[in-house]
Amino acid sequence: MTAASDYLWPLPDSRTLTGGFADSRTDHFHGGVDLRARTPLPVIAPTDGWVERISVNPAGYGLTLYYRLADGNTAVFGHLSRYEPELQALVRDSQLVAETYHVDFSFEEPAQAPSYRKGDILCFTGSSGRGPAHLHFEVRKGAVQLDPLMFYDPADRDKPVIVELRWVNWSEFSPTSSGRAIAKQVTPTINSNEPIALFVRTYDPGPWGRNAVPQTVRVFLDQQLIFEDRCAEIDLLGPQSIYEKLVYKDVKHNDRDVRRLFDWPLRGLTEADPLPSGWIENFRGDVRIEVEDRNGNISSYSVRVDVGDSRPDRPLPDRAVPLDFVLTGDDASMSWADVAELSGEIRINDEDFAFASKLRLTAHESYRPGTYWYKRSGAAGKSALWRIPSDDPDQLACYVLRGGIYGLAYDDTPPKLLLSGQHGKIKFTLTDDESSIDDSSVRCTVDGETAIPEFEYEEKGGVIWTRKSLTRGQHLVHFEAQNRAGLSRTWEVAVTVP
Repeated sequence: MTAASDYLWPLPDSRTLTGGFADSRTDHFHGGVDLRARTPLPVIAPTDGWVERISVNPAGYGLTLYYRLADGNTAVFGHLSRYEPELQALVRDSQLVAETYHVDFSFEEPAQAPSYRKGDILCFTGSSGRGPAHLHFEVRKGAVQLDPLMFYDPADRDKPVIVELRWVNWSEFSPTSSGRAIAKQVTPTINSNEPIALFVRTYDPGPWGRNAVPQTVRVFLDQQLIFEDRCAEIDLLGPQSIYEKLVYKDVKHNDRDVRRLFDWPLRGLTEADPLPSGWIENFRGDVRIEVEDRNGNISSYSVRVDVGDSRPDRPLPDRAVPLDFVLTGDDASMSWADVAELSGEIRINDEDFAFASKLRLTAHESYRPGTYWYKRSGAAGKSALWRIPSDDPDQLACYVLRGGIYGLAYDDTPPKLLLSGQHGKIKFTLTDDESSIDDSSVRCTVDGETAIPEFEYEEKGGVIWTRKSLTRGQHLVHFEAQNRAGLSRTWEVAVTVP
């Protein structure tokens, strides 16, 4: 591992954490740390290096910089307000060529890329993308996200804390189950004639003034390792669903993670089939849970178990209902999918249910402009979902991660635009009350020349950037936009700049 002294801290004006590495978010583990930051504060190069990639995405990290460090790792800085002047000019040129704010480009070789020295200013903090002003900071080794704090002092000398252990037997398990607590006593015991599996609630107090996720949790039968969860290494090429590891209802209702120390079984798994990893059957002896942090500090807890191998049947759900939809996905998730048709909608399990991996929901009807997927929210609300891109233009499909009621609706109202001139600039507000805006469709010209509408979802618009400063007086704006339902609109508006 790189020594702490090899990296400069990228934000000299702030070391206050507002978000930790591998924290659980709505549908992913947080891949970096968040630092409190007024706007704009300078972000500096931790080592000599070069720009590997630049991305501008109004829905995610916003203005983002990927910077290749001297040791081969990559630092990622997100939610920026702007880049240093030469890099900012390069981004603007790319946006003008693409005729859109939303761009993403890379440099394959350092000889072709902008390079910087350790301590040089790279960019400035902001609030682009999602959330208030802050700096999102990652360190990646290849496609694996690592905790940036492991590269800096102070080192962590505190052992992780095991708050609670829980267990579930075979017949009681469901993906919403967080098991039952193991009584705190000198030698806790578990007795069952069925296979069992374990859950843990744990954290690392650390030296940074904020609890962190431990590095690794392991399960041993006597001295044999049967399960390992590398909590603080996020492989971007591996499974991305957090629900393989966490119980969604506990995150949702208590804001506290209950972590599964086993793999999901198929619902109809029989005694003739091998158990998934982490399940314990036909065993009498000690089970030890070991929790290790990033600096090698270890805490452990042992439980005495006496478990059998009886596996009562868990019948598959009845799917005899005729459906206007088709649900597909991996075997483990699909075996727990309980679906029913509801007057043109489909109910997939209940609101507290979360699948281990994404399922795909496809409609039998063909796509027509104005049609969009939604998920019910509240008694009458609808949250618009993205349609999955497909080579078949008629196919209507979306992703399903959590339980609820899904359906198709028709949006017959195109987006709405409001333009105003303000102190040498033109501001715009772009809204769609039903199916939301497709940010990749937003384009405009001012006085016949390509301009860049800096569309941000949380602001519902932004500023139109032009290559030349706008003079006082009237300017002709041509604007184009589309919503997620595929309805587009163009405007020709004369705007007066004061």
